[in-house]
Amino acid sequence: MQHYVLGQNRQLTGTVTDQKGETLPGVSVIIKGTTKGISTDNNGQFKLQIQSNQSVLVFSLIGFQSREVAAPKNNTLNVVLSATTSTLNEVVVVGYGTQKKVNLTGAISVIQGAEMAKRPVASTSLALQGIAPGVTVTQQSGLPGNDAGTIRIRGIGSYQAGQDPLVLVDNVEMSLDAIDANNIQSISVLKDAAAAAIYGSRAANGVILITTKRGSAKGTSVQYNGYTGFQQATNLPNKVDALDHMTYYDIARINVGQTAAFTQQIADYKTLGPDNFARFNTDWEKQVLTQNGFMQSHNLSVSSGTDKIKIFASGSYLKQNGLTANTNLERKDLRFNTDVAVAKNLQASMDLTLNQRNRMWPGGASPYFIILQAIGLPANVAGKFNTGEYGEAWINRNPIAQIYDSGFDNSITNSRIIAGTLTYKPIAGLDLLATYSSNTYTVHNRNLIKQYQVYTPDLVNKVLVPTVLYPSTNSLSDGIAEFTQNIFRVQATYNKSIAKHNFSVLGGFSTEQFNTDNVSGFRPNLLDPNKSYLSAGDAAGQTVNGNASAYTMASAFGRITYNYDEKYLLEVNGRWDASSRFKQENWWQLFPSVSGGWRMSQENFWEPIRKVINDSKLRVSYGSLGNQNVGSYYPSFSTFSTGYNYYFNNTLNTGYALTQGANTNIKWETSTQFDAGLDMSFFDSHVTLTADVYQRDIKNMLQTIPVPTYLGLSAPFVNAGSMRNRGWELAVGLNNNIRDFKYQVQLALSDVKNVVTNLNGQEYVSGYLITKKGYAINSYYGYQAQGLFQSADEIKNSPFQFANTVPGDIKYKDISGPNGQPDGKIDNYDRVVLGSNQPRYTYSLNLASQWKGFDVTVFFQGVGKNDNYISGMGSQPFFSAQFQGTMYDFQKDYWSPTNTDAAYPRLTINSDNNYKASSYWIKSGAYLRLKNTVLGYTLPKTFTSKAKISSIRFYVSGQNLFTRDKFYPGFDPEISNTDGQFYPIMKTYTFGLNVKF
Repeated sequence: MQHYVLGQNRQLTGTVTDQKGETLPGVSVIIKGTTKGISTDNNGQFKLQIQSNQSVLVFSLIGFQSREVAAPKNNTLNVVLSATTSTLNEVVVVGYGTQKKVNLTGAISVIQGAEMAKRPVASTSLALQGIAPGVTVTQQSGLPGNDAGTIRIRGIGSYQAGQDPLVLVDNVEMSLDAIDANNIQSISVLKDAAAAAIYGSRAANGVILITTKRGSAKGTSVQYNGYTGFQQATNLPNKVDALDHMTYYDIARINVGQTAAFTQQIADYKTLGPDNFARFNTDWEKQVLTQNGFMQSHNLSVSSGTDKIKIFASGSYLKQNGLTANTNLERKDLRFNTDVAVAKNLQASMDLTLNQRNRMWPGGASPYFIILQAIGLPANVAGKFNTGEYGEAWINRNPIAQIYDSGFDNSITNSRIIAGTLTYKPIAGLDLLATYSSNTYTVHNRNLIKQYQVYTPDLVNKVLVPTVLYPSTNSLSDGIAEFTQNIFRVQATYNKSIAKHNFSVLGGFSTEQFNTDNVSGFRPNLLDPNKSYLSAGDAAGQTVNGNASAYTMASAFGRITYNYDEKYLLEVNGRWDASSRFKQENWWQLFPSVSGGWRMSQENFWEPIRKVINDSKLRVSYGSLGNQNVGSYYPSFSTFSTGYNYYFNNTLNTGYALTQGANTNIKWETSTQFDAGLDMSFFDSHVTLTADVYQRDIKNMLQTIPVPTYLGLSAPFVNAGSMRNRGWELAVGLNNNIRDFKYQVQLALSDVKNVVTNLNGQEYVSGYLITKKGYAINSYYGYQAQGLFQSADEIKNSPFQFANTVPGDIKYKDISGPNGQPDGKIDNYDRVVLGSNQPRYTYSLNLASQWKGFDVTVFFQGVGKNDNYISGMGSQPFFSAQFQGTMYDFQKDYWSPTNTDAAYPRLTINSDNNYKASSYWIKSGAYLRLKNTVLGYTLPKTFTSKAKISSIRFYVSGQNLFTRDKFYPGFDPEISNTDGQFYPIMKTYTFGLNVKF
């Protein structure tokens, strides 16, 4: 637009900002009553010639409320625009395209990248936790390099086939944790079949569509986002000290008929105390958990462009240390997104992503086992002597030595993604698109196991004696694996409007190819452990392995959408998929869906309540999806394996053997889903509500049914069984302001119940887990506990338990027998389903506010119902498996004749009667967690503008600061089925800086 100059005039200058003080480029500044005006530049500034008698200016920008302002008598005017709360015209990314949110008929949750970037987490999947209803993210570990969340959309979608959602970053499949949250523009979560059917079999467990940031034609901007911080364990159990360990251990021995083992040692400890030479009180946690989990993240991005070419470039660096030395993760990312206007009707884009992930662990033991030893080894064994030598700990396996001197376990992943797209618009409304992407990543794993010297004290001569090198030999494992996924897709989209009738038709075809190739080697007895190469090892003990595999897919897809005046909405999707995992006669399968919507608020009868309920839409959908991700690339074919060598003519020959039978008749696992939803907004969209109910049925489940062992083959896959997920979701939002104080509230609630409806007469029992008809997959299975026996008479008058049952032991319920009736004794017939660890009633509450440069966010997340089982060292004092364990403080409340109301059974050793899988060791895993809190301050423009800086924001943040639960002390309720071997979830404190130029 041109400057308006007429008659007597003057130049008016100013800056337009939002309520946070950030400048707004592209704001339209129009002289009211005319078509004359300009737009603000990249710094939000404008210069406009106005006539002295023209005194009203109109400021407008999409996403903000328009504002009319009278021209001041002076020549300077600064204007603040408020963001509009209505999202009806918001454009949402959907499968292979975009749609206005007002026209959506599927169940889709949209998350802005800025929300994800608020959380200082190393794995981006964790930033998704609690944000979207129906999306459950559980974290089982805080270990650097292995702390990613497990994502489930509307429950578990299969028994033995894939359960993870499809994650697409700019339409390229990749891990959500491989992208820096700072580069994310928006995320769309496709939850129902109507929204996801365009992806067919790839979308059986939902789809997460990530759109990254791209360049802008509004000039150049530079942005830095960074933070540093430290981490602590959210929870660890408190152990008893050396004296208590020996005291309680002797009580346990006496309880099982053995003599006390530490009578003299206990007396010596009481009189002489520990000296870390002959008598020890090793604080294993203090010796092992020596790091503060220092963490740092830096992201620098540049956005620039013109009408012809736009570029977005970003570089990221992340370093995360663990709780122990030599445990860390380092990640580097480079991203280049380029858009070029080749001609008037031809657009091209080229994206390049480079990523390196370097994970370092100790070589002699995993961090999980090191933590297990730190919280499980008794304090009365030698850790590290005062002069620095390593003690024997438990049979020479010393976690302190394992951390510092046992070698390394290093995994380096280098990935490269190249994607190119051409879009041609030959006529109005028609878009022709062709795209190709190649995603290649290489994983290089190297594990050097070094020996360390173990010492024992010579009590007579008062010296330390070197006794053994542990382990018995050093060794090196070295392997490289390469994975490649190539995708080619062509599609055409045509949009047409005739009066109030709006049509859109999309059709396309795609091919996908997956290839894997790996080779690995092992050699022991390196001549020099500091030269960690296979050539330095002993060829006599070497092993070499290698293999390659591939599978392909072909797909045709289409979508038709129609709406009348954005009031009556209809959408039909379909995808026809073929997979090389199946035999040719079962290659192809159609996955269709249909959905409709009715915007009731657009009807005339809605007018009396429009000021209260300004928008209301009813959605209904039904569709089917498929699943073929069974791990094996060749489930329809017989499998031969190497390693079955044989002698012939007194010579050892290399042999192969058939190890898995084939079922050539397997086909697609399918799921159908019905969804009904309601979207409403109240009071000029200051309050929003979205509610959904759904039913998801999974049929022809791909699974292996056990076969007799005498066949000598692993069971082939078959299509057998079905299950159902039923659930509901609710999201409520509030967005308002009181003068300069703005506040937002977001509440999300959801529930899903999983039930197996058919297993073809099978039941699958694996330890304390069972999958059977009528219950959730992998439900807890064991004995029903009825408290603790209090007397010998009670034992005598109860069903027979075990031959050595005494008061203080767990009392199990006699439920059944061979004839289906209680038979007076406890055996396998008495095991029943005890519960499920699938989260129910997940919820979150996000509270945010802004005032004069300050911003505060408080985010709560939790699970309302969940069963959680604990075993091993978590339940049993002095548990002996890989080493002789100790006991925890909370286990001091054990049964004894003077403590009959105890929380735990009598102390024993090497006796498992009280530690069989039972309801006694299942507690509620429900919890409420203060997931994230942020306090930020943005410097006033008066300070930053002088340095030509758009904005500077400082903030402090905390992650996982507080947890309320009723689980076992020292154990995190989010970590399920722990036996004491776990890496704790981290509590994180950070200080951050955001700068925009």
